[in-house]
Amino acid sequence: MLKRALLVLLCSTSPFIFQNAWAANPGDCSISAPDHSQKQFDRLMTALVHKDFNLWTQNADTQFTTAASAQSFKEMAAGLDKKLDLQNHWTANYVTTLNEGKYRSGIWRLTMANGQQVLVQITFVYNKVAGFHVL
Repeated sequence: MLKRALLVLLCSTSPFIFQNAWAANPGDCSISAPDHSQKQFDRLMTALVHKDFNLWTQNADTQFTTAASAQSFKEMAAGLDKKLDLQNHWTANYVTTLNEGKYRSGIWRLTMANGQQVLVQITFVYNKVAGFHVL
């Protein structure tokens, strides 16, 4: 009986829990990324748009900084720009944080000028960038 009551409570409150994270309009989203995560997201997206390898590797884990050369980063950034058209207007909304041991991942929803949407996951280890994924 307790399980059923908890399930009913969870199901009845879940639309409100996620309401702001999945707002239809960017102006409706009132949640923000915790601590330094938003600054890191802004920095990484700026690095992608401007294809700036030095900015990309600032405050990053050693494995993240050595995983790609400046040339391969520029090729990756150009490929993402071609696919997502990052040079045109886009908006980003913070969605949530996932925790797994020493790793913490922030998730953002990017909405492109043409309406296309993708999720961006940035993984942190000890407050340093350890991963960047476009989902």
